[in-house]
Amino acid sequence: MERKKSLSTEQKRLLLKTKVEYGFGFLLEESDRTLDHDYNLGVKKSQEAHIVFSDAKKVGNSILIISYPKLDSWLSGETDLQFKINDVSDLYWLAAAYGGAIKSSRGNPFDVVKLPVVKKLLITAIALDPKWGKGALYSAMMSYTSSRPDLFGDALIDSVSSFYAKALIASDSLDASLFVSYAELIDKKFQDRDAFEQKLDIVLNMDVEKDKDFRLSNILAQERAKWLLSKTDEIFFE
Repeated sequence: MERKKSLSTEQKRLLLKTKVEYGFGFLLEESDRTLDHDYNLGVKKSQEAHIVFSDAKKVGNSILIISYPKLDSWLSGETDLQFKINDVSDLYWLAAAYGGAIKSSRGNPFDVVKLPVVKKLLITAIALDPKWGKGALYSAMMSYTSSRPDLFGDALIDSVSSFYAKALIASDSLDASLFVSYAELIDKKFQDRDAFEQKLDIVLNMDVEKDKDFRLSNILAQERAKWLLSKTDEIFFE
């Protein structure tokens, strides 16, 4: 499937999704867990993830550029495009690829400067179909918002909380990753240990079989919740 020139659009979509999920769910996860006891290996895993996400960006671009030849100009703000509701999935996964590349770059300015691209893709998708993916777009906006250098303090909390609330409604609170994300993005950052532990306990008590669309991500979320809870004394200063 790596011979992308011969792939159909549907095969490219599957490849894009697979790369993004592998990058986030396995490589970056392994990097996070390894950094504490083997920094060099943790960085290596992050670099591996960056290669995967960079390739995913190319795949995602190649999907949308077929219908929108001026995609690159739109991404750079040089032109306007009118997307359709059927483009929402492609917009989301391309945004996820960009987000993964930024996160795995470990602060590389070449990637960090692309943060507005993530916003552009997600906002466009939300305008077309805000309920797509049972809250996936709002969940992605939580991560994007937490990365904004111009947001801090109450403004950051309010913005992330707004997308969190919308994502909970859209997912019927069945997406465990939302609780883990909020616990890390807000409760950890602002040192609210009780709220942090409460959310992770919710995750551990969730039935991963209740919604098949969330099954894999919920299993991964539960594993991360266990790991985070094992590090509580390190995360919180009091």
